[in-house]
Amino acid sequence: MKKAIYFFLLIGTLSLILLVGEQYFFRIDLTQEKRYTLSSGTKTLLARLPQAVYVTVYLEGDFPYPIQRYRRAVETMLAEMRAIAPKPFNYTFVNPARHPDLLRLFKARGVQPIPIDVRVSQTETRRQYMYPIAVMRCGQQDIWIDLIKGHLRPTGEIDLLEAEQEIEYKLAAGLRQIAVYGEKPLLGMLTGHGEYTLDKMPQLRAELERFYRILPVSVKRGQALAPAKAYLPETLQKKLQGEGFAALLVIGPESTFTEREKYEIEQYLLRGGRVLWLLDHHRINLSEGSTLTFLRELNLDDLFFRWGWRPAYDLVQDLSCGYIEVVRGTYDGPIWGAEKWIYYPIVYLFPPHPITRTVDAVLYRYAGSVDTISREGVHHTILAMSSPLSRSVKGTQVIDLNLSVKNPPTPESFRGKGFRPMAVLSEGWFVSVFRDREPPTDEYAPLPPSARFLPASGLPGKVLWITDGELALPAEVQGRAADYVPLDNLTFILNCIDYLTGETTLTQVRSRSLQMRRLHPQILRSYSVLIQLLNLCLPLLLMTGFGIGLSLWRRHIYRRSLL
Repeated sequence: MKKAIYFFLLIGTLSLILLVGEQYFFRIDLTQEKRYTLSSGTKTLLARLPQAVYVTVYLEGDFPYPIQRYRRAVETMLAEMRAIAPKPFNYTFVNPARHPDLLRLFKARGVQPIPIDVRVSQTETRRQYMYPIAVMRCGQQDIWIDLIKGHLRPTGEIDLLEAEQEIEYKLAAGLRQIAVYGEKPLLGMLTGHGEYTLDKMPQLRAELERFYRILPVSVKRGQALAPAKAYLPETLQKKLQGEGFAALLVIGPESTFTEREKYEIEQYLLRGGRVLWLLDHHRINLSEGSTLTFLRELNLDDLFFRWGWRPAYDLVQDLSCGYIEVVRGTYDGPIWGAEKWIYYPIVYLFPPHPITRTVDAVLYRYAGSVDTISREGVHHTILAMSSPLSRSVKGTQVIDLNLSVKNPPTPESFRGKGFRPMAVLSEGWFVSVFRDREPPTDEYAPLPPSARFLPASGLPGKVLWITDGELALPAEVQGRAADYVPLDNLTFILNCIDYLTGETTLTQVRSRSLQMRRLHPQILRSYSVLIQLLNLCLPLLLMTGFGIGLSLWRRHIYRRSLL
């Protein structure tokens, strides 16, 4: 009777657990760093999905174990997303080698395969090609995601352990393009100084218009700029009309800023605004093959100095550089070719920061450098630095394309002069350069400012300077810098804008870091035979010992029962 009661209690308990499990979904992550738990930013993006999402991952194939391990990590992350997503979220893995149409599509979209050598015997290897692409589809929208981007080394080797840390971010970035955000934040594009327009930057324009509304603005006539309401306290949000600017973009100015323009831009920053500067101080025109450089008079020195920036008014030369087109000869017309050009630095040294975490390399053109000065309440972060084999040249320079290509400088002339800062982010509480001065007026803005003057930051602001005004322009050279170095100018600028505008969903995912526990290569080489023996023999010994112990225990029990 007692056994029957225990049996029915067990059945009832299990049934109750199953009923509760159907109503309340939960998962338990037992890893120390919560590797299999999605960040809050990813959960927010999944909750915003407008309809069903289908993900196709082209990582199927007979690959070596490290790639198979990475594939399982991608599948695990997709399974976590499917378990949490309120809308249908399905995924599948496809081997593109079995679908010629897919290979033609990859080629048309510029997707470069990654060669993988697979060992089939002790003396034979077989070359396969991997396409680490995931396509996320929602309705009529297809988002292509490069899962390995940012982790391909100059040697052609893939750091799969680092790439595994970025799986969630790569997928979350795709989800962000799908998720509905309602009214898009407003970006201001400063005009009036010969700045580049978005028509000259079609790729940047296409990417920005996915997430932002863009409005050309001019402050020459004393137009005050209001920061986005999202940066302001709730008490101020209710009083202000309009949404305000999430960030102000200043891309490649050519002419002088008036004092009133500087005043309005600075007051925008002191009210909690965010400003992105893409500018350099040298004006160069190589259309004739040689030129004399001269400085742009922008009248921004006092403003930058108060923020903690000291422009070097130089040109950075770097042996890690891109290419420029040159005439190599004539035959029924000029014969064009590509030569390395030290005035086109390829920057690949970045700090571990959310802006630069997935950036491989960035191409600068005729860029300078900047030094930082300590300012109370302001935190500076150097976001990009030139290579160890780089140098800074100051003053007026005569640049002759043919002469420089024929007589390139030696590496010895660069040693010990590198690591020049080429992008700086400053965050915190700033002090006005007009603190002890009257608010300026001029012929364009003869009336005093209508908004209340702030002598210092009322809210923390952010300002970022990239020392190249052409960074967002498409590269106009035919030569390829290197097959293994993708240029991430667009990614770098978009990350800067996202960070400045406070895109918290992706920032939360970017800032997450998982500890990948690597095996020590020296120990593996020194004790490879012992490790193999332990892997082969230890499980057999354990199973044999368990079997013998179980047999002895059963014999002991039976002997006691007979007695």
